[in-house]
Amino acid sequence: MTKKILTDLFSRVEPIWVNAPSPMGAPHSMVIHSGVRIRRNIEGFPFPGRSSRSQLCDSAVIALGSIGRGDAWNGCEFRMVDNLDNLSRYLLLEMRFITPLLAQGGAGRFFLRDNSGAVSCMINEEDHISISATSPGLEIASACDMASGLESALDIKPTRDEVLGYLTANPLYVGSGLTAYVMLHLPALDLTGETPRVYETFERDWKKLVLFRPFSDKGGACGSFFLLSNKKTLGVTSDDIIGNVEDAAQSLISKEMFARHKMAGMKDGDIGDKFWRAWGLLRHARKLHFSEAVDMFSVVKLGSDLGVLPFIDDAEWRRLVLGSQRYHLSLSFGRIIEQSEEPFVRAACFRQFIEGKSSRRQFGQIGLSDANKEL
Repeated sequence: MTKKILTDLFSRVEPIWVNAPSPMGAPHSMVIHSGVRIRRNIEGFPFPGRSSRSQLCDSAVIALGSIGRGDAWNGCEFRMVDNLDNLSRYLLLEMRFITPLLAQGGAGRFFLRDNSGAVSCMINEEDHISISATSPGLEIASACDMASGLESALDIKPTRDEVLGYLTANPLYVGSGLTAYVMLHLPALDLTGETPRVYETFERDWKKLVLFRPFSDKGGACGSFFLLSNKKTLGVTSDDIIGNVEDAAQSLISKEMFARHKMAGMKDGDIGDKFWRAWGLLRHARKLHFSEAVDMFSVVKLGSDLGVLPFIDDAEWRRLVLGSQRYHLSLSFGRIIEQSEEPFVRAACFRQFIEGKSSRRQFGQIGLSDANKEL
């Protein structure tokens, strides 16, 4: 029996980076987006993980009341997590607006976001208030300004130690309570086998930062995506954190650009063969797991950036990567996609896209729901 989609429109607002055009001068699709997260707790209340039900409700009332009184928060909507249907929660998880902890729901747990998908806030996740701001491209300082402005508009007294700084549930974030990050796409480093060496160099040169792969499924990490962020907040200023992350990101971008330049100068057909094999797999496969699809699509995007394959716009590429996750597929098809049929549905979507590019049609003319006809 087909399960019809019933989901809150609140959960359908996409992150700002999905449809954003690449900033002027941006190095192709290497920088997906950047952002910050600021964690604060309300003095006089235990951290959410140690709070009673009544304390969670009281801290939520204080947080939401403070947000409601600040003009900076105008235009933001909020929902109690327990009032969101399961699909809405999964969509927010796939867009990384919320964490698995918040998605569990419970007393006093709320989520806020604006209509542009640029700023959001979790209430009573690990900490009482977690403010996030995102910018397309390498614009960490801009995201930090947005998040700091929202934090400044709160009229709460944060939990703070005179020596340590802001106190957080996770000791890693004690101090400034600020995490800055950049999402990068570095397929040339993967394709040329340079990634292990890059990790080795990174761990030696950037001891205050961490680099990891954010996309994965049962097949492991996938897609040549890398998330770069700080791992130290104690004793460092926000400017220092942002500067370190930006410098490290620029270093990784330079390595990726060198690898792309090296690949573009190769005379043999091995690299071109990899691009066209990935293109062919996506065009003809009848079954694709997420890791395989995103791995191949990363290779295809690189081939497009290097001028070997047909042109793929950054925005349409990001949209399909996001949309190929299970619950976004369900949203596009207007019904819940069962786990057993998910690989077939995903393959149909990629076939529609690649066939459209092969016939010089535009992606906007190929609705994801058209793949229903092939199932």
